[in-house]
Amino acid sequence: MVKKNGKRNSSQGIGRSRSSPGSPLLEVGGRQTASTTSHGGGGYQNICTVLNFEKNAEQKKRDPRLDELRQMGLQRVWLNIAEEVGVDNLLKVWRALDKDQSSIGDDGRLLVPIRSYSTFLRYQRNRYIETLDSMGMSAKQIQQKLSEQLCEQISLRHISRLAKQE
Repeated sequence: MVKKNGKRNSSQGIGRSRSSPGSPLLEVGGRQTASTTSHGGGGYQNICTVLNFEKNAEQKKRDPRLDELRQMGLQRVWLNIAEEVGVDNLLKVWRALDKDQSSIGDDGRLLVPIRSYSTFLRYQRNRYIETLDSMGMSAKQIQQKLSEQLCEQISLRHISRLAKQE
């Protein structure tokens, strides 16, 4: 029982009888001595950075070679590609296409046989269906996933045919 105006603990405190006063290893809770903290440390820094991954108008400079490509009569689609991926990358692709002699027409123009981008997307979708099927999903579950994730409505029969093609 605690006396009305008395202290609960002795002057030695818990753990002090076996260790030196102020030893943080044996003291408990609020009885630990205050540790020294470094001044000015911690907290938030006084800076604010905005994550901006797109180049703005000042940062993005137009490559003067784009004008040269336009002046020499390069088709608009290739100029757009050069703006999108950069002139250097377009020149690499152009050089690689030019190496294939079978794709050069009688007039000296490159005949670039390339499938539409939608065929690539369809191919990837079909591989996804095969993967879901190999995971043991039913055609109905696959149909639901395609609707949710790819916003595509495909018949159960078509999904079954694609799953059997593996």
